[in-house]
Amino acid sequence: MLLEAGRLVKSAVDRHRSEERLLTEMEPEEGVDAAEQVIESAQQSLAVVFTGGDDQRAARLVALLGRAVARGVDVRLLGRVGLMDERYLLKCLEKYASGVDVRLIGEPLHGMVLADGSVSVVWSGSGELSREAVLVRSPAVLRNLRTLFTISWNGSAALEDHRRLSVRTRSVMARRILMALSSGRTDEAAAREIGMSVRTYRRNVAEITRELGANSRFQAGARAVELGLLPYVDSVDDEDSQPA
Repeated sequence: MLLEAGRLVKSAVDRHRSEERLLTEMEPEEGVDAAEQVIESAQQSLAVVFTGGDDQRAARLVALLGRAVARGVDVRLLGRVGLMDERYLLKCLEKYASGVDVRLIGEPLHGMVLADGSVSVVWSGSGELSREAVLVRSPAVLRNLRTLFTISWNGSAALEDHRRLSVRTRSVMARRILMALSSGRTDEAAAREIGMSVRTYRRNVAEITRELGANSRFQAGARAVELGLLPYVDSVDDEDSQPA
């Protein structure tokens, strides 16, 4: 859903290019500076989508978010699952911004900083926060950004849930088992395809299901999607939707 934010902003810029006070295109460094100012201006809430960046920039961003929390701002930070591999960022969050509510999602994201629902900086790409950015003050665009963020936030999982996962549950083998569960294969067929005994397969299923905090195989599949271990599929394949 947050990918739609980039298209939304681009469309709005094209329609309202002359309305500089509502939508202002900025160079990369200007966008970074504007984002920091937006964070420092927040009084009630901050919705931040972080897509990565160099260590110094990440540390500064986290420090600013930590200061916002200290002055009573409700801060929500949404990142991609890959941030679990950025140890420096995780250490910065623990040290400088422990009060920030952090969630991760498996889908690609566009960087964004939204303060009090009244001003936002949105980046045009899904990479580092150094690409072209737009400063947004248009009420219509801001409403859509808030909605898109909320939808993505509700479909994400807490950072602590990710941290509780073992290396085994994050492994390629675990992903293959989860894919087999989601496809509805029988235990015998799945075990044969993966290359293990049925007993070993069932033991792995039980352990993964327990670690995901699920009470059933169906819940395990849903939880795996939420944690970014499996891709989200929003439609049925054509061949599967054909009547028998």
